[in-house]
Amino acid sequence: MSKATKLLVKDWSELVKTIPDDLETSAKEYQALRRRRGITSSADLLRLILIYAIVLSLRLTAVWSAGLQLCDISRQAIEKRVLNSTAWLRYLVTVLLHAVIPTPVSTSNTIKRLVLRDGSTISRPGSSGTEWRLHLSWQPFALQPVDLTITDSHTGEGLSEAGIQAGDLVLADRAYGIWRDIRIVLDALAYLVIRLTWSNLPLCTADGQSFDLPAWLRSIPDDQSMTEITVYAADDPAQRPLRLVVGRIPPEKAKEARDAAYRQARQEKRTPHPNTLLAAGFCLLLTNLPAHSWPTWTILAWYRVRWQVEWCFRRWKSLCHLDQLPAYPAQIAEPVLLAKIIIILLMQQRLGTLPWTDWWTNLAEPAPIVSTIVQLAYARICDLIRPTAVIDQVLQNPTPLLRHLRGSRRKRSFQLTAALQKLKNLFIDTLSSEPSLC
Repeated sequence: MSKATKLLVKDWSELVKTIPDDLETSAKEYQALRRRRGITSSADLLRLILIYAIVLSLRLTAVWSAGLQLCDISRQAIEKRVLNSTAWLRYLVTVLLHAVIPTPVSTSNTIKRLVLRDGSTISRPGSSGTEWRLHLSWQPFALQPVDLTITDSHTGEGLSEAGIQAGDLVLADRAYGIWRDIRIVLDALAYLVIRLTWSNLPLCTADGQSFDLPAWLRSIPDDQSMTEITVYAADDPAQRPLRLVVGRIPPEKAKEARDAAYRQARQEKRTPHPNTLLAAGFCLLLTNLPAHSWPTWTILAWYRVRWQVEWCFRRWKSLCHLDQLPAYPAQIAEPVLLAKIIIILLMQQRLGTLPWTDWWTNLAEPAPIVSTIVQLAYARICDLIRPTAVIDQVLQNPTPLLRHLRGSRRKRSFQLTAALQKLKNLFIDTLSSEPSLC
């Protein structure tokens, strides 16, 4: 092993140490390393899989693994190794997730932890619909996940597996504005700020009467920007009081929401409901935060923080390429998706060591841009896994890697090879037929 290769292996070993797990034991338990056959350790197998998740090419993965002296196996063998590691990768995602979750700080404040909840869909290229749904609970000020799960398209968004604890403040959009999810937060003795639609959650007034939400919205004066009323969920047997907070949306944003409602109605060949057009001009929020310390305007202001989980998905997809999956074979897309999440969680470990709180509370200087730091951290993790120094080895001496650089044998010959052979024969015949000049 050359000095450069030893250095690359050392960098990888330091990265593997941050995974709090016995990789050899777990790889055998989840049958990812049943037969070694060219791969000497589970760490090498994990690196092989992560390299494939980055480059998305079995040929390039074979070149990198041979250049790093991990193994010298065929592309078909690499594919089988990746396919057999799905259960192991899912386990490693859970292990890494527990390693990056910040420990809630025990303070005398009402709120122990801020949790943003949302979901995002992921599919292979050319897929006819949603294949996976990524459910994420995000802590924005620590820039760390609280919970992360991957399900198929049949599992909708919800809070049942969100890891909610007592004292959490959960911010979520309209997909979670149903009694099933609201009850989970209330039963956990946590707090919520969840956006509602006008029809998904039946409500009652404090005196037990059915609450007519559209009629109440119509009664709000045009010059009143925000208001609230005490209600409780009709399905709640304990009749726990909740605050329905309403804020007017700027006219241009309300027009965009109504235009979207009209477009959806045209696609479904129907007429938009009048109450839908009415509610498009308001932001409807349900919360159980105490009114004496959380006035109306603070509820509306805090809900804007929910967009940070949307930006997290955008960073992971655009900067970390989470949604770039191989199209064929179809079965290999799932382990690649899990491997990409492992890379992202390794990156999150690095991000968690940065002084974000100091940066954001420093009023004298602006805070660094999160996307820039994420891009740098992701590039560094990828270079530790798939070092670009291997490219120099290939360009300087490609002979040891020709096995993986050559094309497979097939009946249809390569155009350049066939053309060069024909021209070579023609050139030799021309030379042999010309008379000597001597």
